Amino acid sequence: MNEDFITKLETNKYLIGSFDAYIETTKQLIKNNSNITDEEVETILKGMPTAYRAAITNKDGEYLGYIGLYNVDAKNNVSSIRFEVNKDLEKNDKTEILNEFSRYLQDSLNITEIQEIIYTTKSQTEIEKKEIVPSSNIIISNELLIPGISEADLEKFSQDYSIPRLQFPFTIKNKDRVIGIIGLSNLIWSNKRANLNIFLDKSLGSDIANALSGYIIDDYINYVHSSNIHNITLSVNGSNKDMLDLLSRTNMNYYGSIPYGAISDDNIESNMMFQHIPNMKKNSGILIPDNNLIPTSILDTGKKELREKIELNNGFKMIRPSSFEKENIDLNKVLQGHIKAMQNRDGFAIPLGEDKYFLQKGNGNYGISKALMNYSYIVLDNNDNYAGYINILRSNANGKNVEVEIGIDPALQHNGLGTTVINKFYDELFSTGVASVTSAVFEFNNPSIKLHEKVAELNGIRLESYYVNGKLWDMNFYSKVNSAIGDSNGKHL
Repeated sequence: MNEDFITKLETNKYLIGSFDAYIETTKQLIKNNSNITDEEVETILKGMPTAYRAAITNKDGEYLGYIGLYNVDAKNNVSSIRFEVNKDLEKNDKTEILNEFSRYLQDSLNITEIQEIIYTTKSQTEIEKKEIVPSSNIIISNELLIPGISEADLEKFSQDYSIPRLQFPFTIKNKDRVIGIIGLSNLIWSNKRANLNIFLDKSLGSDIANALSGYIIDDYINYVHSSNIHNITLSVNGSNKDMLDLLSRTNMNYYGSIPYGAISDDNIESNMMFQHIPNMKKNSGILIPDNNLIPTSILDTGKKELREKIELNNGFKMIRPSSFEKENIDLNKVLQGHIKAMQNRDGFAIPLGEDKYFLQKGNGNYGISKALMNYSYIVLDNNDNYAGYINILRSNANGKNVEVEIGIDPALQHNGLGTTVINKFYDELFSTGVASVTSAVFEFNNPSIKLHEKVAELNGIRLESYYVNGKLWDMNFYSKVNSAIGDSNGKHL
């Protein structure tokens, strides 16, 4: 098998995975099957989104062909599939591959209908067209929720809030007055989850509790659940008492906090997290913790950048990819080590968002090599062999809170390397004035859970919010707080 091929999907007889591992072979297959020019082959490939095309091999690694999206209508959640092989397949084998890939598309893109299947071999081309019956629109029953947001209302609320691009947007009205807008952001179809955004008219002040009843939010949440969005989350600054009071009158449940994950003026405070999944009812007896508010000035260290290289005591080192050339480190050697580690999907922690790189080797815009070169640190042994990585996944609160991800080569796990690496990274981040570090760990990732139980505190569990292998899994949130905060004179609100 091509060493760059990483399996993503599997049927009884075949493996579906990295497209770029066989890209030249695929180009030749298309050219030979259809008797077309190189330019026409490139046109076909450009019509297939790079993140949603894959090579197909048998279990012994023998190349069979490829499959991928050839046209997609995201607005109507429909697409076409192009499926091409170098030999005629039995009907059952063809159906298994199509079904497995179609399920993947539905999980990843919420594509629920395939309008056309183009199946090509050397001897034939079959085009199967399917009639698409539009699904009926689900009507929201609450008369105070109006679908859509006018440009005037969006402009008005944008004066007080930084509003992301919203999906499923609604206007909230009360007595013919627009009092807010509501919608989703960070919608990840493959995980069936999204963030809830509520922006309320600030002129209402504390009267918002009288103007906006909790059932309005509950009705909206139930509406988006009916659209195949399973987990809805909402984060609120700990000092936002009006919103916290409003949420206490909804069916959303508080499930944890990100310590020092939000900014309020010149202070930093906790970010309180709420969630809802279908049929969830309000839990009783849950107390939202006090909010500790501290001035960001106590975290100023003068150091702004992470070090280029950190030597570890056990013969390993953490090095920034930008220093590879200066340190004479072979990028291709490191990349191959990373791919080899990733092929052990049971033992290697696949970072959040990395799954989209799996259908290609990594020379394209969404490739593994690009991801690798943007990691904070690569872990190498004293012979510059790949051992793992640790990375800032995202930053919050003006960089005072960061979410990190870690992956250690399965062959090097269980010897304390992961503990050493993450503790060194904590120290390095805190030295630049970071207040807290957070990690999201999937329920099925037992090695990472055991690691974080040793080095951080569990702050919350987001239920059924990561979809993989046909199941929704919980996500555990762990945090480590800068020890400098313990010496501050924070006040509780």
